[in-house]
Amino acid sequence: MPLVVVGIDEAGLGPLLGPLCVGLSAFRVEEWAEGEPRPDLWKLLSRGVCKEPRDAAGRVAVADSKALKLANSSAKRHPLTHLERGVLAFAARLAEVALDSDEILYELLHAELDGQPWYQEANPVGLPLSANASLHAIAANLVSGAMEDAGVSLLAMRCRVVAEREFNAIIDRTGNKADVSIAALADHLTLALTLAQENPDAAIRIVCDKLGGRDSYAPVLQQLLPGWHCRIVEQGAKRSRYDLTPPRPELLPSGVLRISFQPEAEDAHLPVALASMIAKIVREMAMHRFNLFWQGKMPELKPTAGYRLDARRWLGDAGKVLTRQDREAMIRKA
Repeated sequence: MPLVVVGIDEAGLGPLLGPLCVGLSAFRVEEWAEGEPRPDLWKLLSRGVCKEPRDAAGRVAVADSKALKLANSSAKRHPLTHLERGVLAFAARLAEVALDSDEILYELLHAELDGQPWYQEANPVGLPLSANASLHAIAANLVSGAMEDAGVSLLAMRCRVVAEREFNAIIDRTGNKADVSIAALADHLTLALTLAQENPDAAIRIVCDKLGGRDSYAPVLQQLLPGWHCRIVEQGAKRSRYDLTPPRPELLPSGVLRISFQPEAEDAHLPVALASMIAKIVREMAMHRFNLFWQGKMPELKPTAGYRLDARRWLGDAGKVLTRQDREAMIRKA
């Protein structure tokens, strides 16, 4: 029977500035049997993808975003070279228009930035940032050919953006930073159930990196899916797995939704790795807009990635152009 595999991962839970982004990718594998382990999409798609950014065959790297992003000080290549190549190569499978700006990519990923001027007033940033469009087209063709040969299709790519205002509102309401990631998980679960309805012949499995570092997700899942029966398959530091059964059969054609949470899931499951890349590139591009906006007011201002130590440096440097309202709107609560 076919299998739908959904991967979810986050980027930006710890920084002081900028959004939290939670990415999702979903694939359908045509040949799979109940009881078998999840298919290794790196092996199935090995004609066009790999884990390493430097590949002699020129295949597209799909891996943990932290392993693919180059240092911001990189002089020879754009820091987002590998992330952009991978995300755009897969996104081309879903796009109906050329992915030639960050605005179009945001729209494809359903990534909605907050209405703050530092995100909205900057002009769209042209893509690709690295290489050129023809080289990215070659990468997209490699991915496309590998997927067609393997009987694998890409169903969705998404990024749930939790910008500063929403982030702080959740902290004020719950007092727990981990709950910010759960708010994004709720939206991704809704999409996963939609995919299950659209693929009634397929089993569905969701794999997440551990969100917020917790081990127990049963109460969260019961809150997000009221009326569903949640059976704990296993629960601990290494992995937490749950089988979810709907209150009415028509809600889930396959009968059971299995979801698992494990640390470093992006190293074990390609859909989680791609989700990690999606989340990271959306956050990085949002921070690019952020920096362009404030450098327009203070050209000598050095950019920031938003992480705590450098964010404090940036807040000090930008003091002359920041109002009290600006600071309150942009600084995230711990």
